Amino acid sequence: MAKQRITVCLPPVGPDGLKQAIGRAMAPFRYDREDVPHPDWVGEWDYWFVSGAGCLFDVRPGHEDDPRLVRHDDWTESAEDLPPSRCHGGPRGLLDLDTPRAAEARRAAGTWTAYHAFADRHPPALPFHHFEERARTLEPEHVREAAVAAFREQPLIQAIEADPALEERFTSDPALHLDEDQDTYVSRHVAAVLPTPALLTLDGRWVEGGGPDYQRTFNTYLDALPGDAMAVRVLYHS
Repeated sequence: MAKQRITVCLPPVGPDGLKQAIGRAMAPFRYDREDVPHPDWVGEWDYWFVSGAGCLFDVRPGHEDDPRLVRHDDWTESAEDLPPSRCHGGPRGLLDLDTPRAAEARRAAGTWTAYHAFADRHPPALPFHHFEERARTLEPEHVREAAVAAFREQPLIQAIEADPALEERFTSDPALHLDEDQDTYVSRHVAAVLPTPALLTLDGRWVEGGGPDYQRTFNTYLDALPGDAMAVRVLYHS
């Protein structure tokens, strides 16, 4: 059992009716619903809160005072003092989805460029899984130890490990993803900015998953959501 977040999409609703609307949308997926549709029924949640901490939405500039924006967090014990530019949800037309994606595109492009400028000063490195696969054949009784040792012998990896700031920026296995072309690398990171692990659509579909396909589905759906429809971050216990 763990807590997870979902983005709940709703028809237009005012602040007074928001929790009731979320409750109706979430109800079909409750563990202990009374009208169990099948003997093997397993629900998705047993309690939930409005909460977008860690995945807040940006507010479209000029609409910071709109009362339809969701600014309360039911999960925190004390009231959260959100800046006017952030919220837990609201009408799709009031949410700025492009600014955080643009910021991530700039950050990812900068990381990719910096990594390749640094990596070009060393022999090319191979990702860890290459050494792990080789060790399964050469050192079947000590796969992990042999793979780690061989991986860390690479000059580029040694140079990155020698500087904690570089390891934090480029990760401990940079060749795994940073050897992609720049457009692919940037697009992959931009696609991951907005999605929560699950999405509840206007027509009542609970969609979840990971990886590029789910992220594309999430972004495409949110981009196409009507401007007056609500998108709200919800924390649920599964």
